[in-house]
Amino acid sequence: MKKLITIVIIFFLWHQNIVAQKIDSNDQNSREIDLIIQADDVKIGGTLSIPTKLNTSSLVIMNSGSGDQDRDETLEGFKIFKVIAHHLASKGIASFRYDDRGVGESTGDFVNSTINDHAKDLESIMDYFNTTKEHPFNDFILFGHSQGGILAGKVAVKNESVKKVILMGAPSVPLIEVVTYQVRQDYEHTDLHQNLIESDVSAHNKLMRAIEDDMNIDDAYQLFRQTTESILFEISSSEDVVDSLKIKQQAIAKVDEFKIIYALPSLTSFLYYDPSKDLEQLKVPVLSLFGGLDFQVPIHQNKDRMENALLISGTNYHFTTFDNANHFFQKAKTGSRDEYATLEKKFVDGFLDRISNWIIDN
Repeated sequence: MKKLITIVIIFFLWHQNIVAQKIDSNDQNSREIDLIIQADDVKIGGTLSIPTKLNTSSLVIMNSGSGDQDRDETLEGFKIFKVIAHHLASKGIASFRYDDRGVGESTGDFVNSTINDHAKDLESIMDYFNTTKEHPFNDFILFGHSQGGILAGKVAVKNESVKKVILMGAPSVPLIEVVTYQVRQDYEHTDLHQNLIESDVSAHNKLMRAIEDDMNIDDAYQLFRQTTESILFEISSSEDVVDSLKIKQQAIAKVDEFKIIYALPSLTSFLYYDPSKDLEQLKVPVLSLFGGLDFQVPIHQNKDRMENALLISGTNYHFTTFDNANHFFQKAKTGSRDEYATLEKKFVDGFLDRISNWIIDN
C-alpha cells in the first residue's frame, strides 16, 4: 500500500478488542485504514476501504476462497479483492478485506482451523464494527468468493446485521462434490478409459470418507494406491520401456500427499458441509455471479441447486452469468487453471459495475 500518511493508533474497546490502525491516503475520495482486530484467541489483520462520501450505510466484508489467502486474495498475481475494494470505494461503498488466519498480519493456524473458526472470525469482525466509535457500521453485506461463499451463507443465516449476500463463483453443493468433479476434469483432455477415470474418482471419494469417519483408512489407502498405479501404467503403456518401480514410487507419493490433504481440518470441515441448507434459510437479498468458463465451481453443478434453495427461502435473488469468465472472473479462452497466469489481471467487462449497481439499487 502507498505510505503517504501513516498514523498508528492503539486503543482498547469496551469489549477488550485491541485494534491497531494504519491510515493511508488512497485518493481524494477515499482512504484505506489497516486494522488489527482481536477475535477471541487470534488477531485478524485487514484493510478498511472507506470513501469520503458514502452512498450506502452498509459495509461489504470480503471472504476469500479455499487455501490460506491474504487480504487482497492475490491469486496468480491478480489482487482480486483489492481491485473490487477500490472500485466499490469509487462508487461510495465501504469495504473490509482481511488476511486469513496465519497469513500476513493475522495470527493463528490456518491449516488446523475449521469452518466454525472462520465463522467466529467473521462474527468478531462484525462485532468490532458494530461497537467501535472510530469506524461504526451496523449493517453488513457479506461477499464470498468460491469457498468464501459457503462461509458468507453460514454466517448470514444467524446474524441479523447482515443485510445482503454477494456470491462470486460460490458452490451450493458440498465441497466433496466439487472435489470429485475436479478429479474428473483433470482427465478431460486425456485418452484414459472412462472406467479408469471413474475408479480414480471412487478412490478419492472412499479415502475422504474413510478419513472423515476414521474407519478403514488403510483399506481406502491401498485401493487408492492400486488405482493410481493402474492409471500410471496405462499412461506409460505407449513408452518403449516402462519403469515399474518408478511408477509404484510415484503412486505412493501421490496417495501419501492426498492422505495428508484430505485430513486437514481446513478442508475436511467444509467437505461434507451442505451450503444449500443455509441458502434455504436466507431472508436477505442475494446476488450470485457465475462464470461461463468456471470449471472449478461450474454452473451446471451449482446454479440449479442454489436457485432451488433460494426459491425455498423466498428471498429476493439475482443471478448474473458472464459468458467468457473463469473462476477469477477474468476474460478467458478455456477457463482452465493452467490459463490463469497468462491472463490480464482484470475482470471481464461489466463485472465490477454489476456488483456496485446491485448494492446501491437494492
